[in-house]
Amino acid sequence: MIAKRLKFITWTTLIIIAVCLDPLTALSNDQTDFKILVGQWVRTDGGFIVHVRDVKSDGFVDVKYLNPKNINVEEAEVSRWKGLLKLFFKLNDKGYPGSTYQLYYYAEQDSLIGFYYQAALDQTFEVIFLRKPTQ
Repeated sequence: MIAKRLKFITWTTLIIIAVCLDPLTALSNDQTDFKILVGQWVRTDGGFIVHVRDVKSDGFVDVKYLNPKNINVEEAEVSRWKGLLKLFFKLNDKGYPGSTYQLYYYAEQDSLIGFYYQAALDQTFEVIFLRKPTQ
């Protein structure tokens, strides 16, 4: 019960911080390049993993999505939006046709926060991914 409540408090705190942050100060275009996104990211409400394997300066990104098995990523790109890095990718697999993630990188929390659109349900969910520590 305590662990569940702590998880809720952590998730809620991250959402509040993300909303309250001035996006222009969260990440400067000159200070961070797209490579900061490389790594494995774990969704806080489940075992979903986004594995950013490579990012190019032109916005090309090599992304793998696992739930827990590999789900086909049809397209992916990184761009800048109001001073934040934005990671967008579209899934195309059984149970996921047309589902998308739109995630924004917040340097202070080293987190990806944004939205998951579940096309099969026509619903959008707020989501948070935290970087998986390297071993």
